[in-house]
Amino acid sequence: MHTRTAFLGMVSALSLSGCAGRAPGGGADPGGHALAVEIENRGWSDVVIYLVRGSSVARLGTVGSLRSETFVFPYRRLGAGEARLRARPVGGPAPFTSEQLQVRPGQSVKWMLESDLSRSFLAVY
Repeated sequence: MHTRTAFLGMVSALSLSGCAGRAPGGGADPGGHALAVEIENRGWSDVVIYLVRGSSVARLGTVGSLRSETFVFPYRRLGAGEARLRARPVGGPAPFTSEQLQVRPGQSVKWMLESDLSRSFLAVY
């Protein structure tokens, strides 16, 4: 009985250690390149943020009204093609999609979302 309890404790510890230290969206890739995307929501609605590559759409997370969130994911998720960000207001009007991201490894992105999403501003630094 004691051996089984110890075994289950070890299995639990190993499975939890596999989750520790990961940033939202997957963290850094094996090459060490990660992309941080900061979203500053200045609007009155919560927004769901997506990474769009061609016809592929991946959810990054939600940013509450008048809040900021940073999403970190492997740089390789941008792919070689066209990548954009999309903001979909919760219970609001149609989503808004940013211009194409032109980002190099080591750079970061900040997207400031206004109440009128068409007036939003994207910065790469």
